[in-house]
Amino acid sequence: MRTIELNRCLLRYAQGNCDACEAICPQGAVHQHVIDPGKCNDCGLCQAVCPTGAIAGRDDCARALDHLSQLTRQVLMCSRVDDDSPSCLGFLNRRILWSLTRERELAIDLSRCKACRPAVFRWLEQEIDACQQVLQEEGRPPIRLVRVKPRAKTPAVQSVERRHFFRSLFQSATDGLQSLAEAQQTRLYAFDPSLWIAARGGTPGTLFPQLTVSSSCNTCGLCTVLCPERALSMRQPEGMPKKLYVSALACSGCGLCAASCPAKAIVCKKSAVDEQSNLD
Repeated sequence: MRTIELNRCLLRYAQGNCDACEAICPQGAVHQHVIDPGKCNDCGLCQAVCPTGAIAGRDDCARALDHLSQLTRQVLMCSRVDDDSPSCLGFLNRRILWSLTRERELAIDLSRCKACRPAVFRWLEQEIDACQQVLQEEGRPPIRLVRVKPRAKTPAVQSVERRHFFRSLFQSATDGLQSLAEAQQTRLYAFDPSLWIAARGGTPGTLFPQLTVSSSCNTCGLCTVLCPERALSMRQPEGMPKKLYVSALACSGCGLCAASCPAKAIVCKKSAVDEQSNLD
């Protein structure tokens, strides 16, 4: 189950125009920025392409990614293999993969994806290939494809002393009512890949959007107010004129700044990898 938080969606901006979630959904579950829970299969592809982190779901993707640092080997896998992993890996994109490879060698288990969710498998293949191209150019180890054996689930067995039997019985009834109430209020987590990547730092590469600012910029600051990812800032170093600065790590390439700039001073292009693909 996933929802779109319209207060974060580009739809709330006058110049906002985005239908990435609807275009990528293999189930046809997204229509006019509303997700049909009856059609949604919780694959996460909409989260992967949303430029503002407006998609919320039951998986805490940020926690799942941070869980990788606790593993001896950094391996991405779904909950079919590891209970602490997200239900599906569809939320991943090339920039997230790139960020993970900056820290340690990365492996990913796609062995079950093709049969489980073909659209997710095709998406991940595409994003991994884009990342592999950059890793090869930089002379760094590629992302390895592996198959991880599912972790055995051993049910916990607890003995109950006779004198605590009735107390446990009444407690179970109380807990059952509480669980029923909690089930009516499923907690959803929003995940913004750009903010997650920016928080980890690093030097952006060719997988990131290319935002350029021309000399016609009049430093009005409108773009800094509108930017959903806070990737733009206006600064004035001592003794220097005011200037617009861009955080390439935080930029999601939504294009809102370029569309809203009164001086038409901002140009937002796809990543260099995408541009090269178009030429090919």
